[in-house]
Amino acid sequence: MKKLPDQRRLEHFQQLLNISKDLVSNHDLPTMLDKITATACELSDSEASSILLYNDRVKELYFQSATGLDEPVMHGLVVPLDGSIAGWVVKQGKTVLINDVHTDPRFFEGIEKKTNIITRSLVGIPLFVQEKVIGILEVINHRNGGFGEYEIEILTILGTQAALAIENTRLFQQSDQISELVHEIRTPLSSISTAAFLLQQSEVTKDQRLSYSKTIYTEAQRLSDMATTFLDLARLESGRASFKPAWINLKVLIDEVCEIFLTQTKDYRINLLTEVPPEYPDIYGDRDKLKQVFINLVSNALKYNQKGGHIIITADLTENEHLISVKDDGMGMSPDIVKHLFEKFYRSHNTEDQIQGTGLGLSICKKIIENHNGRVSVKSEPNFGTEFDIWLPYKVH
Repeated sequence: MKKLPDQRRLEHFQQLLNISKDLVSNHDLPTMLDKITATACELSDSEASSILLYNDRVKELYFQSATGLDEPVMHGLVVPLDGSIAGWVVKQGKTVLINDVHTDPRFFEGIEKKTNIITRSLVGIPLFVQEKVIGILEVINHRNGGFGEYEIEILTILGTQAALAIENTRLFQQSDQISELVHEIRTPLSSISTAAFLLQQSEVTKDQRLSYSKTIYTEAQRLSDMATTFLDLARLESGRASFKPAWINLKVLIDEVCEIFLTQTKDYRINLLTEVPPEYPDIYGDRDKLKQVFINLVSNALKYNQKGGHIIITADLTENEHLISVKDDGMGMSPDIVKHLFEKFYRSHNTEDQIQGTGLGLSICKKIIENHNGRVSVKSEPNFGTEFDIWLPYKVH
C-alpha cells in the first residue's frame, strides 16, 4: 500500500470532511459535481477526473462532470456499457485500478478520439445508492508513477459522499419542481373544472356550450404543453439532458428557423430579417437544442410585436465569442418585468390573459445556453422593443 506522510493523509481526510459539509448544503447538481471531480483530482494526484451517471431506464452511461472538458463536448459523450471499462464498473459494481489501460481489452478508445485526451492509467469507483449503481467516479493519469491502494481508499470515501449527495440533490430538486408544477397547474385545472360543471347545467345555451368546450380544450392543451416543457427543463436542471455537439453552419440554422415562421410573419405583416454573413464561421454546439432556443426567441418576438413590426437576427464575432441577437420593435417591457424573465413559470400580468404560454421557455433557453458555456441577456424598453443577446464561446474548426 502506498505510504503518505501522516500530515498529508490528515490533510486529505480534512478535505473529505470539508467537502462532505459542502455537499450537504449545496443542491446545485452541476456545481456540486464539479467540486467533487476537482477534489478527486487533488486527492489522487491525477491529471483529470470525471463523473459518469447511469440512466437505468435507457441503459445509458454518460459524462456529467469532467475536469478539462467544456460543457458541449462533455454532454455529448456517451460511453457504451459493453466494451468499456466504465461500463464494466457499472455492470459489475466493482472498483478497477489499471495502470496501462491500452493493454486492457475493455478499454474504449472512442472517448480519446472525441476529446484528444490520452488515457494511460485509471481508477474507477462505482457510485452506490441503496445497493444500486447510479454512476462512476473516475480519475486518470497519475502524476507521479501509478495509482495504488491509497487512491482507491480515498476515492471510495469520496465516491460514497458523492453518491449520497447526488441522490439527495435529485430528491430535493424533484420535490421543489413538483411543488412548483402543482402550484402552476391549479389555474388551468380550475378553469377546466368550472367549464365542465357549467356544461352540465340544463339552461346552458348552444353558444355557451361551445364556449365552455373551447375553454376545456384550450386549458387541456395548456396543461399538455406545460408538462412537456417542464420535463425538458427538469432534464436540463438535473443534468440528464443529452447534448450532441457538432459544428453548425449558423446561417443555415437561422434560415431554417425563419422558414418555420414564414406563414405567421405574413399573416401579421411582420418583417423577419437576418444579418448572418454567408461566410460566417461555424459554431460548436448541439444543433437541435440551439435551434430550440432560436425558435423560442423568434416566437416570443412575434407574439409581443405589432402588425408591420420588425424582427432582426444578427451574428457578430467578438474577440473570443459569438454574439447572436434577436431584436424586435414590439411592445417592449419595463425593468420590473425584465428582471423576472428567466424565472420558471413567470409571465407578465400585462399580457398573460392575451398571449398563451407556459412561462418556461426562457428558463429552458437560459439553461441550454449555460450548458454551452455561454450566457444570455435581455434589453428592453416599453414601446421600443426587446433584444435578446446570446454569447457562445468561439472555437476554431
